Amino acid sequence: MPELLNFKYRILVIDSETESRSSIIEILDNEGFEFDWEASAERGYKRFGKQHYDLIISEIKPGGEEMSGLDLLKKIRENDSTIPFIVISDITSVEISVKAVNYGVAGYLVKPIEFTETRDTIRRAIRHHKGRFLKKELDNYQMENFFDAVITSDEQSILKLLDTVDNLIELVYPKEFGSLPDLKMAIYEGLSNAVEHGNKRVSKKRVFFKLELRMDKIMVHIKDEGKGFDTEFVVKKGSNTDSLNRGLRLIHHLMDEVTFSMKGNEINLLKIL
Repeated sequence: MPELLNFKYRILVIDSETESRSSIIEILDNEGFEFDWEASAERGYKRFGKQHYDLIISEIKPGGEEMSGLDLLKKIRENDSTIPFIVISDITSVEISVKAVNYGVAGYLVKPIEFTETRDTIRRAIRHHKGRFLKKELDNYQMENFFDAVITSDEQSILKLLDTVDNLIELVYPKEFGSLPDLKMAIYEGLSNAVEHGNKRVSKKRVFFKLELRMDKIMVHIKDEGKGFDTEFVVKKGSNTDSLNRGLRLIHHLMDEVTFSMKGNEINLLKIL
């Protein structure tokens, strides 16, 4: 049983490839989750209609069925806007995966499946979903156009900050803008990179966050206390299997502009409204 849970969660896995599906099932077994799996989006959707699930993990283009993974996500969002959905893709499907982000996804996995990354993504998705039902009033909250925060290098701090960002966006911008899921995913990836790759998960190291909310754009600044890295090399020449490289590539697809400090320990995101 995962330590973050007090009761059983049921997960639906949809993947047509035996190797990646077996890896995910092994992780779910180790974590003590209850789960079902299907090899096609069509069969997965039928099962979803008959059984309650707390999380869906689906290949974005499963099998050779008429229904794609993206179709599955769209159909599920028509009936359930809150259930967390984790996308499985390969590096050639980033553009399609970005479309999925606009329908609301809780995580993004790239094949081949990596144990620790997948386990942490599943834990984050469930913890964030659970937290939305346990949401408390923000401490000392004051509505401003600028929001600053300093957090510690742990997952709980990231999720609390993301929840705050959710509230700010919903309060400041009219519903016509939507919930800006692409921005939220980019912020999450940026914070995760700062904690994991910048601060090396050293709890005493901090992450500095600044959010600027304007009528025509949103600007985000994330800075860690790490040594930095060669941003040009990682983004243009880095390995496709490296989690930092994949995260930065996804951020570039989601945002209108992405820049870094000279040292490489600060990322600036721009979203045009």
